[in-house]
Amino acid sequence: MTVRAESEVRSPELAGRVEELKERARRLRRELPDSAAAADAENADSAESMRKIWEAGLYEFHLPRRYGGITDGDPGVLTEDFLEIVLDLCAGDSAAGMNYSVQTLVTTEIFGTDNGLPESTKAELAELITRDGVRLVASNAETGSARPVLGRVVPGGIRISGVKSFNTNSGGGGWANVGLRMSPDDQPMSYHALVPLDSEGVRCTHEWDMMGQRGTHSQTIEYNDVFVPDGYHFPRPGMSPGALSALFLAHSAIMLGPGYGALDAALDYVRKLDRSTLPGEFDSATTDPLVRRRIGEYVSTLGAARAYLLRTAGQVAGGMDDLDLTIESFAVKVACVKAALDVTAGIFDLTGARSASNRYRFDRFWRNARTFSLHDPTDAKEVWVGDYHLTGAEPPVVAYLRV
Repeated sequence: MTVRAESEVRSPELAGRVEELKERARRLRRELPDSAAAADAENADSAESMRKIWEAGLYEFHLPRRYGGITDGDPGVLTEDFLEIVLDLCAGDSAAGMNYSVQTLVTTEIFGTDNGLPESTKAELAELITRDGVRLVASNAETGSARPVLGRVVPGGIRISGVKSFNTNSGGGGWANVGLRMSPDDQPMSYHALVPLDSEGVRCTHEWDMMGQRGTHSQTIEYNDVFVPDGYHFPRPGMSPGALSALFLAHSAIMLGPGYGALDAALDYVRKLDRSTLPGEFDSATTDPLVRRRIGEYVSTLGAARAYLLRTAGQVAGGMDDLDLTIESFAVKVACVKAALDVTAGIFDLTGARSASNRYRFDRFWRNARTFSLHDPTDAKEVWVGDYHLTGAEPPVVAYLRV
């Protein structure tokens, strides 16, 4: 991640394209809530929202420029702009926004300059992404898995077997980027394998049944002696502190998005509400000072977290790549968790009892935020941030990436 790359992307040739994609995301923020509510009600994949995101050209953001992309697969370039896109998408449909974040993460892994994948594979995947809207899955988590994914060398490629949990963005098929280790008799190093989910030996369990983030369809996937040809597997390089910080900031944006979605929904509802908080004192909710005060509180709460998020993203885009930035990204996520949970729970004080009807599904904002917040305990992040500022201690490795 370099300042040079950032300045090149900010050239006049691409600056207009970046702004156009950001504007499309802002429009989607108002278009996605209906499909988000429907997917939530049906406990279904967010397929309709993802189709709209792809048709808006947003899958291309992290593709190399030779394929019509912008950042050349570098997550440290245009970080602020990318997170603004994620915030708007997650405000409209937080599950789809999370799916999109995974889509872009895997895109950066596939098109990284140091992974050794042949150009033919990259060209094939670029065409599938742009032409067909193929969805990409980061198949890494083994939490609760009885069988970690292992690979062994065979003529013409490798074969992989094992189980991955939490395969976000897998409800629409597509390709999984499977994290694995080669068997001890082969090469004891971390690998990735690119696997179409309709391959022989792949079993998608479709057991995803959660309180929130239902549209991510983060199901368990079994890989049973799946053949991966040469040219579609590659050593997995370690992530730099800057890349890890960008990942934490993306998680923060996913977290904060439902807060903005809840505020959008509450404002639309309150503008039509004929009942104030103080009965008999005011004609409508819009003239009630208590309603206005609470809205002002939520705008300020979300805005403070957003400003912290984007300021830190600017440090990533400026080339900062050290422990201070990692700790800052931890603190940003804490701020975004607290802001989102406060607002998503509090909007009912604005909207009233009638808004609790399932026809509105306003509770989905809190359910989505609360569900995603459990992935990475906030208390632990606060301990590590506090310890660093008090003693200078570096967080343990487990603090950096939980899968």
